[in-house]
Amino acid sequence: AGHAITCLTYQYSGITGGTPTATECGSAVTTCYKYQTTTTTPASSSMFKNSLTLTSYRGSCGGCNSAWTDCNTCNTDQCNSAFAAVRSVAPLSLALPLVIAATLRCF
Repeated sequence: AGHAITCLTYQYSGITGGTPTATECGSAVTTCYKYQTTTTTPASSSMFKNSLTLTSYRGSCGGCNSAWTDCNTCNTDQCNSAFAAVRSVAPLSLALPLVIAATLRCF
């Protein structure tokens, strides 16, 4: 069994940025990888910034990578339990709101 770790997954889109959504990984998850990409494009007279951070988790059930399907598709309960305690911070509230849930897929 591993130890509990905290990961972040968030997206913001707009001039002023956004609020991260915290995801607390369970004890079955031992490693967290974070990938980040930021693009900036002209928007009117100001710059429009779009930043996306995805997390990848590795636990007892194999690799759990961020995707648009739920991690409860895992074939073992250990990984399902790992994502049972997900805490969310206040939802994003932006000029152009975008919300990404911390949805995960195991394979």
